[in-house]
Amino acid sequence: MKVEILGTGCHNCLILEDLISQVLRDLGRTDVEVIRNSDEHFIRRHMPLDEIPGLLIDGILASTREVPSRDTLKEWLSEPK
Repeated sequence: MKVEILGTGCHNCLILEDLISQVLRDLGRTDVEVIRNSDEHFIRRHMPLDEIPGLLIDGILASTREVPSRDTLKEWLSEPK
């Protein structure tokens, strides 16, 4: 699984990055690649810049403009059943 945080390093981007790390640790997932992408051209291909932070999971835009809840992230980042 590949997780990309789309953002320029704003406060919510950093919070999202930290929360994802915590959730992955709680789930025992060591197989997930987490990247923060601040390239504005890349971000614009997926969403408007004013809607950061964005979250891509395996190339699919999962959220924009907010930090998803811990429970939501656990659901999204759990291993497939």
